[in-house]
Amino acid sequence: MENIQFNIPLRRQIRNMSRFAQIVNIFARHGYWSVIERMEMRRVLNADEIEIATSESEEANKTDANPTADLAGIPARFRKSLEELGPAFIKLGQILAVREDLLPKEFTDELRKLHSSVETLPFETIQQRLKEDLGPQKLAEFASIDSVPLAAGSIAQVHRAKLTDGSDVVIKIQRPGIKQQIETDLDLISTIAQLMEKFIPESRFARPTAMVDALSDALRAELDFVREAGSMSKMAQNFSEIPHIHFPAVHWNLSTQKVLTLSYVDGIPASDREGMIRAGIDVKVLVGRGLQMFMKMVFVDGFFHGDLHPGNLLAQPNSEIALLDFGLVIRMSSRTKEHLAGLLLCLAREDYDAMVMHYLEMADPASNLNISKFQHDVANAVAPFVGLSLKQMPSGTVLWDLARIAARHNTPFPQDLIIFVKTLATFEGVGTRLDPDFNMMDQIEEFAGELLAELYSPKRFQEQALSIGRDVASLLRHAPIQTRKLLNAALEGQLRINVGSTELLKLSKSVDRTGSRLAVSIIVGALLIGSSILTYASPTTQINVGIVGASGFVLAGILAVYIVASILRSGRF
Repeated sequence: MENIQFNIPLRRQIRNMSRFAQIVNIFARHGYWSVIERMEMRRVLNADEIEIATSESEEANKTDANPTADLAGIPARFRKSLEELGPAFIKLGQILAVREDLLPKEFTDELRKLHSSVETLPFETIQQRLKEDLGPQKLAEFASIDSVPLAAGSIAQVHRAKLTDGSDVVIKIQRPGIKQQIETDLDLISTIAQLMEKFIPESRFARPTAMVDALSDALRAELDFVREAGSMSKMAQNFSEIPHIHFPAVHWNLSTQKVLTLSYVDGIPASDREGMIRAGIDVKVLVGRGLQMFMKMVFVDGFFHGDLHPGNLLAQPNSEIALLDFGLVIRMSSRTKEHLAGLLLCLAREDYDAMVMHYLEMADPASNLNISKFQHDVANAVAPFVGLSLKQMPSGTVLWDLARIAARHNTPFPQDLIIFVKTLATFEGVGTRLDPDFNMMDQIEEFAGELLAELYSPKRFQEQALSIGRDVASLLRHAPIQTRKLLNAALEGQLRINVGSTELLKLSKSVDRTGSRLAVSIIVGALLIGSSILTYASPTTQINVGIVGASGFVLAGILAVYIVASILRSGRF
């Protein structure tokens, strides 16, 4: 089974075929045998396993007829498959859960229910892991560690603790062996994505391999606690002059790649409106500060928290905000920030043609994209919102419509842009629940307008002009040297020019074909002449030259048929 070949240019060799077979079996058990056959993955199973898998798949499909069954429905069975397969597949499902542009609503709704059903690690295992990663001396800095976990996930477990100086902290401890397990599964998920693109053409518009690359980056970042701590510190530094936004402090001396120690942060989850009101928190101020915080992250810093759900947003006294969990952060280039600001400003001003052009600057458009048709489809999709006030315009809905249309035109949103849209839509939902008068588009228009005014200000143009001037000066400074080298190479006969042309390549192949045919034709002529001479030779010769001559005629005939057939196939005479 280790030598199975799929005849596709796999980016990684299949290192764990037994795990691959387990994946196939689990999907088969949940009714996906027809997909497995299309992708030719049945070859990883032996005959007995195939018989069992097909039987279980048929049985799973029968549950669809029973609406009360736990696995009823294709989306639910897909979610169950991912949960059973473990952390990497659960993370894949969570990424798919926000791809409302690619998947039907039934699937995204079901995938949002994904959760890691994991047992908590024994406290003895936690203590041993801390001792291995921190060492006895650093471990002694903890006065106490709660034996009951604060939270337990598929990648890490969190415990509250107290340091010897009296500080309250939380410790995030990575599960033993989880890194190797996830790396193995990422290899296999990459293989499955490539098989999908080869054998299921209708999946190519979603670009499965690109999505798996995004999954791999996200999971590897989540497994590196030093990277998470660095992201948290960087974001805290970006907001150091804004007193009402707070971040946990990193205890660097008590943190490693697998152990993260942070100051304990308390607050009321952003979903608890009644709790905020009881605590005297002004929800209008809180929501406004939250949106300004997110806009600053995206458009000023180009570095934003990619998982700002209500559980990671805490309300504190005086309507202040604390953020948690920095496993997913997104970096944006200046160019992306500029076009994203332009897109949102065009959305607020109902300039949908310009909005499409800003999007195409950020995306990877299909080579055959019909821009006019794309703009037409977008205009039709947003027609129901034309004439509404900014307060009435559901920006999340409009952006998701744009994403769905882009996917239909084989130009799906990049994963980072999808995370932005998801976060923006989440803010819109949370803000509206907390403050019914919340007007997000007004603030977005104001913020995007200010950003673009700054980007195209005389001062910015002056800075760009200076940068261009430096580049031109550098070019002029080095031009004489490069010109001298070029002339010397020409005078010494060492100047070579490489020209690449598709038409020249076609011409070269045509000449090669013609030459080959000419050579075969000469051989055919020689065979005909030689065979005629041998056939005419005297029958009194010691060898039967007539047989040799006849064989030559047959061979010449076969070669002549081959030449005629190749000419007919090429369509050229």
